[in-house]
Amino acid sequence: MRTTALWILALAAQAAAGVELYVSPAGDDASPGTRARPLRTLARARDTLRTARGGGRGPATVWIAGGVYRLAETFELGERDSGAKGGPVVYRAAGGEAPRLIGGRAIRAADFQPVTDPAVRKRLDPAATGKVVQLDLRALGVRHAGPWPDRFTGDGGIVELFFDGRRMPLARWPNEGWTTIRTVLDSGVWTGPSRRGGTFVYRTDRPARWDPADGLWLKGFWRVPWQPETVRVASIDTTRRTITHARAVGGGLGSKYTPEVHGTRKGSGKENWIALNVLEEIDRPGEWCIRFRAGLLYFWPPAPTEKATVLISDTLDPLVRLKDASHVTLRGLTFEASLGNGVEVSGGSGCLLAGCTLRNLGRTGVVLRGGERHGVRSCDLHDLGHGGVYVSGGDRLKLVPAGHAVVNNHIHHFGRIKTTYAPAIQMGAYGFDAVGCRAAHNLIHHAPHAAVLYGGNDNVFEYNRVHHVALDSGDVGAFYTWHDWTSRGNVIRHNFIHDSPRCNAVYLDDGDSGDAVIGNVIVRTGCGPFIGGGHDNVVRDNLIVACERGIHLDDRGVARGYNLSHARLVGQVRRVRHTEPPWSRRYPEMRDLLTFHPDWPTGNVVERNVTVGCGKALHLGGKAERFRFSRIGGNLDLPAGEGGFVDPAAMNYAPREDSPIRRKLPGFPPIPFGKIGLVRDAYRTKLP
Repeated sequence: MRTTALWILALAAQAAAGVELYVSPAGDDASPGTRARPLRTLARARDTLRTARGGGRGPATVWIAGGVYRLAETFELGERDSGAKGGPVVYRAAGGEAPRLIGGRAIRAADFQPVTDPAVRKRLDPAATGKVVQLDLRALGVRHAGPWPDRFTGDGGIVELFFDGRRMPLARWPNEGWTTIRTVLDSGVWTGPSRRGGTFVYRTDRPARWDPADGLWLKGFWRVPWQPETVRVASIDTTRRTITHARAVGGGLGSKYTPEVHGTRKGSGKENWIALNVLEEIDRPGEWCIRFRAGLLYFWPPAPTEKATVLISDTLDPLVRLKDASHVTLRGLTFEASLGNGVEVSGGSGCLLAGCTLRNLGRTGVVLRGGERHGVRSCDLHDLGHGGVYVSGGDRLKLVPAGHAVVNNHIHHFGRIKTTYAPAIQMGAYGFDAVGCRAAHNLIHHAPHAAVLYGGNDNVFEYNRVHHVALDSGDVGAFYTWHDWTSRGNVIRHNFIHDSPRCNAVYLDDGDSGDAVIGNVIVRTGCGPFIGGGHDNVVRDNLIVACERGIHLDDRGVARGYNLSHARLVGQVRRVRHTEPPWSRRYPEMRDLLTFHPDWPTGNVVERNVTVGCGKALHLGGKAERFRFSRIGGNLDLPAGEGGFVDPAAMNYAPREDSPIRRKLPGFPPIPFGKIGLVRDAYRTKLP
């Protein structure tokens, strides 16, 4: 005891100069935490720092050796674990090593058993005969083993399975892509007490193999291309080739953009759907499913389980939570194999996640809620069930900025489970405020829906590169915001958005207003900047190449009733007291918003943009007279092949000095291609 006391006193004496502790998977929590005798757990290192610093906020570093750290519960840091400005508390990887913080539960090879039930063996695909093993989830005490609800969006809350660091896919049909409805016989009843499920005709004989009595769910875009829902099957009629849902989907079966229509509609025949978690569809290595009633998981291992690391994620808690902590840095760590979020930060100030990897998480990589000046920098986030980084903070009523920054991150292959509204970066929007935040130099790609969803005020998105997004969905933007006359002052500038033909590059949907879309390069998207009936948006100096439409502006506010009777839009304006400071000073253009044609697209500026080889350079949707209070002009449209770009084959679309753009639009500014995308820094020394 005396030795321990002397050691703690020695640490306290070092606090002013900065305490250093060491952690290793081979360490011992009874050790002093020196390099020679490291601690074993992060929790013990945290508690040791609390004692050594005596409630102070001096600098400290916890050096974490490479290896696996299994977190049975969330690692939490609070206010008393804070550092100081200029002297943070840093939890970081030891030089050149790779510590992994894992939330998954290890499964032994002996836990997998052969499939002996004749009825189950008969249902398996012939290709899987003798290759599928089973796992008794109840015997292992697994908590999140279903069943799924009759209808849900997102993940449904069941475990995930990882094999040697790779997420294993749920058994599904078809294995890739989607099938479609042939026709709808009954859209179902989605209002009132009955909620009767709809019925549709399927296209192939494949559903005849499935057993709805065992629990069968289909995921589909049943009505519109942005609203996927998973719904249980009530019955399959193999004679009529029909499937009936156990519960109505939102708005009913069949493509229709007006939910007010309540009759049965045949649909377009293009409604996408797949079957999920189907025993009969385990037909390739890696696939698995759960028979919910039996509590058994069936799996076709891609390699012998005896030589593999197999994990099941079974906790919804984050791996790490910082609550009211300030000036704490997490550096060079890997977070993986949790059913929930990777890292959550709430309150506090000046916390930083730098040079980290977040992968194979069931939900979102990093969530920043409130606080000020938090950052996520030079991290790699991929294979995420939901999104990459969610940001909220600041005070919208007072227009006080939060100052959060999401910079130089590589975010890809996200939205693996929740396939819409799970973006790489969400800044404000959908019930969360964000004021004065920044997302810059991020590389974002390969996602089923949007790259960035945003709302709030005075946020900046610049020098980001985005490609191959909206791979599964439609009517969405790479950068997307919607339905708010008060979400103003946001700037989308100098981004490179390309090769995403199913989406609009920057989509200011359903009346969204007051944003600036400046100097972006947009190549091969469905449309470039898209203004859906809003006010006071500025679209200037953008280069738009090989898009179906270059720029779009419409007057949808007339048909959709964006006037004083629109409770949502008008209520938002009145809530912020737009005629009083600080709003009246920051956004003086809002003064007449509710009194001067609120349903017309007023105050927009569309000028000095260049379109090259687009199907239509500028599309105005609506009556010409309704655009007379917007300024549109000075734009340049060129045929395909006449842009005069530096090297389009190498994705450099900067106009050459002899480009027709320079000659015909001399005021068009230079494009800072060298600044767009990832950059090298102290945390990212190599570029992918």
